[in-house]
Amino acid sequence: MSPASTFPTVVHPFDSPTPHACAYETGVSDAINALVFIGGLGDGPHTVPYPRAIAKRLESQPELSYSVFEFKMRSSFLGFGFSSLVKDVEDISALVKYLRSIGKEKVVLIGHSTGCQDIMEYTDPAHDGLSPVEGYILQGPVSDRWAIAMEMGESKLDESIEAAKNIIATGKGYERMPLEHLPASFQETPISVFRWHALGAADGDDNYFSPDLPDDIAAGFWGRIDKPILILHSGQDEFVPKSVDKDALVKHWTTLCRPGIASGLSGTIPGGNHRVETLDAEQWLAETVVRFLQTTR
Repeated sequence: MSPASTFPTVVHPFDSPTPHACAYETGVSDAINALVFIGGLGDGPHTVPYPRAIAKRLESQPELSYSVFEFKMRSSFLGFGFSSLVKDVEDISALVKYLRSIGKEKVVLIGHSTGCQDIMEYTDPAHDGLSPVEGYILQGPVSDRWAIAMEMGESKLDESIEAAKNIIATGKGYERMPLEHLPASFQETPISVFRWHALGAADGDDNYFSPDLPDDIAAGFWGRIDKPILILHSGQDEFVPKSVDKDALVKHWTTLCRPGIASGLSGTIPGGNHRVETLDAEQWLAETVVRFLQTTR
């Protein structure tokens, strides 16, 4: 799907911790259910093409009655550097609350990249008062820590995280992380010491998907999920080391979920890169999402 092509959308202003928040609805008109897309670091409404492919595929299944929603959070675009997963789930909950207010019967969250971490955070019972949903889809659940280590090397990352811990200990965690401790991809993105630690530390708040995460920790994350979940790694994800067996990793995660929670459709997207930008992979993803939604009826 060409990023230059035009497409219609319905704009929904709604109350949110994000100033001037709007959600953008695509696909089936008058749908009674909502699929809410949550992007990754640097994303915002319409930066990832495949939600529109999913919306198009859902139009051919009118009995499911799902439209697709994208929206702006406080962390959208370059805001992620001074935001957090906690703020993200507040923003997501505000949208879900709005969707209920306009009569949406089912709401399913689909996360891409760090949107997957947002979904895992959303399932934390420590967050009181979040608006409940009916299901979850993870696409590209990548470890930021491992992805950063691929770029700057493990030893440099360890040095960077040690520097972050030292700065936090002085009470200056809300300040910008010094550029000399950041890899090239973060040089032009303002990011706080707190958020850098959250992304890159083994005990960071964002570390849900590292392949070396001990099972006694990971089991607590996956075991608290109480609604159906579809887990999809991208088969050719450029942010995952080639040494990682993504099929085996997804299968292991499903075994950590409660019985009957993880979808049997979970696995890897054939030929898909991180953003699922090839046509065949995009169509495979859209078809699999539809099949999953059919099982949640």
